[in-house]
Amino acid sequence: MDRSYSAAHILFNSGAFEFAPLINSRLRTVAKLDIIFLRPEEPGSIVSKGGDIDNRLKTLFDALKMPRESNDLPVGAIPDPSECPFFCLLEDDNLITEISVRTDRLLHPVASRAEVVLIIHVKTSVTVVGPVNMVFA
Repeated sequence: MDRSYSAAHILFNSGAFEFAPLINSRLRTVAKLDIIFLRPEEPGSIVSKGGDIDNRLKTLFDALKMPRESNDLPVGAIPDPSECPFFCLLEDDNLITEISVRTDRLLHPVASRAEVVLIIHVKTSVTVVGPVNMVFA
């Protein structure tokens, strides 16, 4: 993947897409995630039904980060004009420094037992203050 950026913009190119991760190594920012995980299963069945919690969280983290390789994008994917740049939360999921997860039962009807509702609170912080990120410190 061609990962280019300028001092004025934090943009990373991958295929036809230009990604703008809000948490990235260039700005020396990291994220703490507080997740409320609502699922249609009975209490206590997070491990035995619908996939275990660690696999579900890995899928979530993959969805929050920009693709690392061009083959991470669907073949022939082209961004819509409104997706230039394509904003995402993370450059890479290794920029997550803390995770808190609470699970509870989703009470409204769902089309599929695999359907979940996530409420995610993101707290960002700067690891090293410098000219590029001092407005965030």
